[in-house]
Amino acid sequence: MKITYSSVREPRWANHEKTAIDCLVYFEHLKSEVPFIASETDVEPHGREIFGRCMQGEFGEIAPPIARTESPENFEAPQLPAAWHDINQFLDEANRENASGTERGLVLVWAAMLDEMLCRLLERFLVEDKVTQGVLRGGPGDPLTSLSSRTKVAFSLGLIAKDELQAIDKVRTIRNDFAHRVGISLEHQSFRSKCEDLYNRTVGDGATFEARHFYSAGCARLLMVLSNRIAEIEGERCQKRNESKPLQQR
Repeated sequence: MKITYSSVREPRWANHEKTAIDCLVYFEHLKSEVPFIASETDVEPHGREIFGRCMQGEFGEIAPPIARTESPENFEAPQLPAAWHDINQFLDEANRENASGTERGLVLVWAAMLDEMLCRLLERFLVEDKVTQGVLRGGPGDPLTSLSSRTKVAFSLGLIAKDELQAIDKVRTIRNDFAHRVGISLEHQSFRSKCEDLYNRTVGDGATFEARHFYSAGCARLLMVLSNRIAEIEGERCQKRNESKPLQQR
């Protein structure tokens, strides 16, 4: 998707090294003016383009950077989610599918990622035992090997909220349609409405995208939520019940 913008105002160096520029940009897909940091090494073409045009003076003189007011020792680096390494691998795969794959592949890859993250959430909470592993990662006939069952059990155990369950169910519905039907597109009105609803439930910033980007952004948000939830429940794992008396005496 090509990001378009109609105006750039108040460019200012973001640092003394002059490698990035702070500015205000009116993006068409957001329908509003927002703060933006442009860089010549930006991964997105519009970021590199805005940086180049600012350097050429198209939007006025670039103001000097604002002096720091806080002392370095008081600065706290942002903390990445505990499972960021796993999420980063997921996102890399999704981005490859988004860039060169089919809509069907994109839909199935994102759903598979959510399914796997739900499984990991349950693994971290349920009793640590090979029985649990069989329940979660056994064959198709085992009770918790589907996205639907994992979602319902995670909700029933208090691991996900009702609105999270509803958003994941929206992904599952779209996934099922693309897995079993041919000749369909996310841009068909019924699917676009579902993708936009998913986006509004999970992001809700009023942006306008292609349906595939609505779907991808919604799934990415859910992936981050589940990753953070895994970190939040650390230490809450269910424990095996051990009885001192033999079964016949209980």
